[in-house]
Amino acid sequence: MAGMAGMLEQARSFEADNEAAGPATAAPRLLVIDDDDLHRMIICRVAAKPGYVPVSAASYEEAAQLAQETAFDCITLDLSLGAHAGVEVLRHLWVIGRKAPIIIISGADADVCHETVRVAKSLKFDVLKAVPKPVDLSLLRYSLEQLRQARDTATAA
Repeated sequence: MAGMAGMLEQARSFEADNEAAGPATAAPRLLVIDDDDLHRMIICRVAAKPGYVPVSAASYEEAAQLAQETAFDCITLDLSLGAHAGVEVLRHLWVIGRKAPIIIISGADADVCHETVRVAKSLKFDVLKAVPKPVDLSLLRYSLEQLRQARDTATAA
């Protein structure tokens, strides 16, 4: 699992850089959870434009380990992760006490997305409206920019 070790090292490096920079200037970290390589790459590129430091996870296991070891400012979540469902990631995040805002990015039908948002809100997660696949890049960029502005405003206060 050299890939997993590399991702964890990348997340630790970003965390160390951000701690050195201080909370007011630290770039927000985004955990991109999607089992599709192309979607992960696109989401990471879109997230970098408004200043996010994206870290990607291709599976439930990678996402769970990264979330356990690193605090993220935002998470994008695909609802279909091979053998696992996105709602399992939500449950894990809740168990370990991570409450970063979540953007659901999924090709699942509207009922599945709606039910996942309902579950996430019942667990007290800040969940933005689901972004359907194929990803509307302008909607994703707008959502990430809004979250960044809210984070920056809260940090400055």
